[in-house]
Amino acid sequence: MTLKQQIADLTEKLAEAKKNTYVTDTTGLHCSMGELYIDYNICGEQRHLVIDINALYPDLPFIIDQVCKQQKKDQRNILDNIKETLKDI
Repeated sequence: MTLKQQIADLTEKLAEAKKNTYVTDTTGLHCSMGELYIDYNICGEQRHLVIDINALYPDLPFIIDQVCKQQKKDQRNILDNIKETLKDI
């Protein structure tokens, strides 16, 4: 791949990455006037995600189901790691 092709490829990947926001920690949650506000920091900059509650409400069963399944999976992985570590002691 030429340098020009690499630059074009990286430029495309950067443009795609800018379409997404990864939130590691929320700094605030509150509701007002039918909207849910989720506050978070990106590179030291305070940002807000605002979601219409009526649009979010039908998605809550799916969101809760997926979050609970992932949490259980994570807990199993951690417990398995603990068991492996204890075998080595």
